[in-house]
Amino acid sequence: MNQQRHTLMILSSVLMMLLMGTVYTYSVFRYHIEVEYQINTFLSGFPYMTSLFFYALSMMISGRLLKPSRLRGFVFYGTLLIALGWIVSSLSTSFILLVIAYGFLIGTGVGMVYGVPIYMVQKLYPKKSGLMTGIILLGFGMSPLLTAPLASFLIQNTGLQTTFLIFGVLFLVIQLPLSYLFILKEYTDFRSVAPDPILHEKLKPFKRIYALFVIATTIGLMMIGLSYQIGVVHYGFDSREVTLSLSFFALMNGLARPLFGKMMDQKGFRFSVLLSLSLISIASLIGLFNQGQNIVLYVISFGLFWFNLGAWLAIVPATIKEFYGIKQYSRKYGVMFTAYGIGSIIGTIISGTIMDLFGWTGYLYLIVLIFTAISMFILFNINSKPTKTSKNNQQKHQN
Repeated sequence: MNQQRHTLMILSSVLMMLLMGTVYTYSVFRYHIEVEYQINTFLSGFPYMTSLFFYALSMMISGRLLKPSRLRGFVFYGTLLIALGWIVSSLSTSFILLVIAYGFLIGTGVGMVYGVPIYMVQKLYPKKSGLMTGIILLGFGMSPLLTAPLASFLIQNTGLQTTFLIFGVLFLVIQLPLSYLFILKEYTDFRSVAPDPILHEKLKPFKRIYALFVIATTIGLMMIGLSYQIGVVHYGFDSREVTLSLSFFALMNGLARPLFGKMMDQKGFRFSVLLSLSLISIASLIGLFNQGQNIVLYVISFGLFWFNLGAWLAIVPATIKEFYGIKQYSRKYGVMFTAYGIGSIIGTIISGTIMDLFGWTGYLYLIVLIFTAISMFILFNINSKPTKTSKNNQQKHQN
């Protein structure tokens, strides 16, 4: 009976992530928001940036409060905030109110709900937590595969405000009832996996890992937020082709999560991060040399950007769980996830400033290459060899 309930919770988690991943569809809304409120690229990024910031902040706060008996409440009230945010967005007549509704309300609600399935997986599947986390997050990453075409269709046929209202109703009708499935008891078979002493020594510099996550999210969120606009406005591709491309990008973002989750289980931190940084560099070089001349290369380049943001959202929880164990997981992951909010702010400011002042996408790719070089430097300054102390600790641990 418990196994059936756990399976149902996993499936419900994927569905909830699919709904909440609408945040990655913002590039579809962005152009219409600029037209509706008569604002530039820099300002149009504020609802997106604010939403991601409060999403990360809410993750940190809720992570300190999560425990099995509170899962249902977090999902229920978080979903109410998300629905309220969409509904208020549909009623907003000022840009400031839109920022509050889309940014603060939706972002806070998503952060409250997002941490629940990930916390649950660490409890139920300690040996396969990387893979299972990736499977759940698959829904969040692949959301634009469905929601981007849906949002585009609704905007064209009903308008921006009505589209916001429809999304709010979807959360009330679909996600709110799912909250009643989320309840765990502190079963005695929940085992805290002791962290590997060698891994503990290897990943000791928390600040360096945090810096890597800030850079990765800055790059990923910056490029995701501009995907539609760069393709249609700056490169002149057909809007229908770009909207279809967003579905492919979402597929890439989603697939990266279980792939890198399993990779973290099998290959570890350094290998996974090195592969991700290499792929980001390749994406930047393709974009820099292509500059919108070929739509296939545009799709490959941005597909890799989306893919690697998904990769990092699987790398980080697996790293935190292995390093700190299950007991400290929710608190430490909440703190680490604030890097996501910082990355959203940095990425929005950089991308908005560059596109408004210069209008040349080449500067974006050059900045990404600089960021990846800095990340490589940080990565190779994280000690990967166990010291004498860690070897002694390992022997004590074995004894």
